[in-house]
Amino acid sequence: MSYNASIRGKRQHIVTVLDIGTSKVCCLIGKTAAIPDWAEGGGEAVQFDVLGFGHTRADGLKAGMVTHLDTAEQCIRAAVDAAERMAGVVVEDVHLSVTAGRLKSDSFSAGVGLPSGSVREDDVQRLLAGGRQYAARDRRTVIHALPTDFRLDDNGGIAEPRGMCGERLSVDLHTVTADEAATRNLMLCVERCHLGVANLVAAPYASALSVVTPDEAKLGVANIDFGAGTTTLSVIADGHFLHADAIALGGNGVTIDIARTLGAPMEHAERLKTLHGSAFATLSDEREIITYPCVSGIAQGNINQVTKAQLACVIRPRVEEILDLMRHRLAASGFPAEVARHVVLTGGGSQLTGLVELASNMFGRPARLGRPRVMTGLPPAAAAPDFSAAIGLLLHWARGDEKLGTPTGQRFLRTGTGYFARVGEWFMDNF
Repeated sequence: MSYNASIRGKRQHIVTVLDIGTSKVCCLIGKTAAIPDWAEGGGEAVQFDVLGFGHTRADGLKAGMVTHLDTAEQCIRAAVDAAERMAGVVVEDVHLSVTAGRLKSDSFSAGVGLPSGSVREDDVQRLLAGGRQYAARDRRTVIHALPTDFRLDDNGGIAEPRGMCGERLSVDLHTVTADEAATRNLMLCVERCHLGVANLVAAPYASALSVVTPDEAKLGVANIDFGAGTTTLSVIADGHFLHADAIALGGNGVTIDIARTLGAPMEHAERLKTLHGSAFATLSDEREIITYPCVSGIAQGNINQVTKAQLACVIRPRVEEILDLMRHRLAASGFPAEVARHVVLTGGGSQLTGLVELASNMFGRPARLGRPRVMTGLPPAAAAPDFSAAIGLLLHWARGDEKLGTPTGQRFLRTGTGYFARVGEWFMDNF
């Protein structure tokens, strides 16, 4: 499947992406030259120039959902402003990641008759639009509607049906949907910053685009993004994005466990996890002592001690719980074990010492740490697994507006609070 023509038309175009998470808000402004190999069935290597980068600590957000509109708006403004200043451009719209809203994957088939005896553009769009309408029932917002296989008169394996002859066109469609209310509030928050939402991308998909290799995507892989407030799952096989899922539990759960068990302030609990935390305890960890202040603070001279082995005993149960939930979600997806032959861990929580080994043991298959693709102009600090989803958003834009020109789901979703809507209201109120 080749999309090189559309890529050449996009060279030198500038795109802005916005990844809104529980712990941080990240904005990237980049210029693309090519697309991900596996996402398009081979071809050119990815080449991106990052022009602007901005990130800030997230407030007013929990598990990808907006909990305080004004606070979240200020965080978004700060991240976008930093990226704009670095790039020297003014951002008008953004490509936005979605984690909240109980992400749900659906796979189904749809078909239409071909009155003309051949496949025309309107036949393809009519077929895909019907699939999107079916997926949008029960007040769900369609984030992705991705064809995995086309069939002409029961002959499958067709990548590009346009122009081919037949009497009936069918498609196997994978859709990813989210709760409409959660998606609306996320878009509302962005639009209050006088920014348009050009596209919505499921965070698990974006994350996979940045860390999964072409060989892994072909053979089958489960990508687990271990974030602060959420942990997401995506399944890629035969070069197709087949499944997405998410749970409202992540690295913050480990931090809270440390704070409660050891009686440490949250900031010091996070520091203990980051600098000394591990999923496994070794013999040397029994002898290594770590000091930390208790909740009452250092001013009172309340200093506690804990061994690294004891810290590992606090951390491991929560990590095992998260991985076990991911294992059960993968099993519940309905795909055979052979589909996901490998496990890739990414996200900020994936850097915990021993996590890769623990995941390999629990899933019973090889696992590795996934780092995002290197891009020109990207600061070294942004090349960590924490920013996999943000970089994946750039790669998603590079591949085009969904396969075969599928319109994006958010085109069916309007908040009415964007910049032009507000200008219209101002004119109506004043003239």
